[in-house]
Amino acid sequence: MSQRRMMMNASNEKAKNLSKTLSTLLKYLKPFRIAIFFVILFAVGSTIFTIIGPKILGNATTKLVQGLIAKYSGTGSIDIDGIKHTLLLLLCIYVLSGILSYIQAWIMSGVTQKVTYRLREEISLKINRLPLNYYDKQTHGEVLSRITNDVDTMSQSLTQSIQMIFTSLITIIGILYMMITISWQMTLMALIIVPLSAVAAMSVVKNGQKYFIQQQKTLGEVNGHIEEMYGGHIVMKAFNGEERSISTFNKMNEELYTSAWKSQFISGLMQPITSLIGNIGYVGCCVLGGYLSLHNGLAIGDIQAFIQYVRSFNQPITQTAQIMNVLQSTAAAAERVFEFLEEPEQTPDKA
Repeated sequence: MSQRRMMMNASNEKAKNLSKTLSTLLKYLKPFRIAIFFVILFAVGSTIFTIIGPKILGNATTKLVQGLIAKYSGTGSIDIDGIKHTLLLLLCIYVLSGILSYIQAWIMSGVTQKVTYRLREEISLKINRLPLNYYDKQTHGEVLSRITNDVDTMSQSLTQSIQMIFTSLITIIGILYMMITISWQMTLMALIIVPLSAVAAMSVVKNGQKYFIQQQKTLGEVNGHIEEMYGGHIVMKAFNGEERSISTFNKMNEELYTSAWKSQFISGLMQPITSLIGNIGYVGCCVLGGYLSLHNGLAIGDIQAFIQYVRSFNQPITQTAQIMNVLQSTAAAAERVFEFLEEPEQTPDKA
């Protein structure tokens, strides 16, 4: 599953009681607060190292250009040793960033799997303590959806969302700071594009949300119908219900097809739209950077670094918009699971 699809898919319903659901979810995460602290710490460290990389690479480019100019003007030569040291430092920074990123992902995956393992254990015990009238009111497909789909949704989205919340915020702040230190004029040019990208991303998420909600709802209905038909196959055959069953399935399948292709089509628009807006800002910064280099003496390496920052600036903004959808999906899935766990249990018969 692609990251974009995971962001906009899952349950995609809003939790009815968000504060209560998040409070309950935090109780499950509380035993792992030290691990989560290190996840956040390593995520921030990895992001900071990634942010300063383009600036160091820009310094190497500036040294190379200055050396070439000095060489051809007969006033000096290229500082090969200085460039080597700069590139070696850059390599070390990127390797360290990758190591920190790997460690925090490994820790967070362990935390998520332990939480979902505990939830599955509690669900397994809960199933045997529920009264029979609960299963009379719910289709088997609906119960299975809460046990499997919703728990899996929590597992996938928790692993990504906690990391991305902090990395996206740190990336936005860090890149903005580095851009300002290079050129405030070029930073203003880049910031003009930010509201357009944010509005475009939020618009796509908002318009695609209703189709994802319909897709999940219809998928649950299809699963429930198929399970009921297989479970009651003999009864259905005895009462000649084949045609009615097939007709019901075809109708549900058509609704699922319609909502699925619409949701995937709309979600697929996000990347090209934000890329188009980002490229417009990219071209504007290149033109302004060339002007500042000629008239204000802005270093070539700084222009290169700034362009890299501009290319990276839109991504965390888009991710921040998507994270809001991920959190809604997590809360909605968690709420369905917690509702199941809070169902009244069967009381033992008095002797």
